[in-house]
Amino acid sequence: MSCNVCNILVVEDEFLIALDLQAQIEGAGYKVLGPAATVEEGMALLDANPVHMAVLDMNIRGSTSFPIAERLEQAGMPFMFLSGNDTFRLQGEFSGRTVLTKPIDYRILLQHISDSCCH
Repeated sequence: MSCNVCNILVVEDEFLIALDLQAQIEGAGYKVLGPAATVEEGMALLDANPVHMAVLDMNIRGSTSFPIAERLEQAGMPFMFLSGNDTFRLQGEFSGRTVLTKPIDYRILLQHISDSCCH
């Protein structure tokens, strides 16, 4: 159900989850950039590639993926967050963003990617 070539930036520091994300997204016909395991790797991928949508784990090695989210927000690029904490609620500038909790419901994730990437 992909739309032409849609590059999805994946930032996830847990190796097995990152591999699963990549397999599921690529299996749906999208191109995965990454997965990046650090904010720096994610920023480098943004510098080097066109990104149509991003999936960002909120907690990256004790920090957050918010610097990447801020950059995507400024560029008007769609993105969503993943979180292992089902009680976490975004506040401030990201309060309206989608947050999927782990374990990931890939049906919802892929629908969100389709809705964001194909418009």
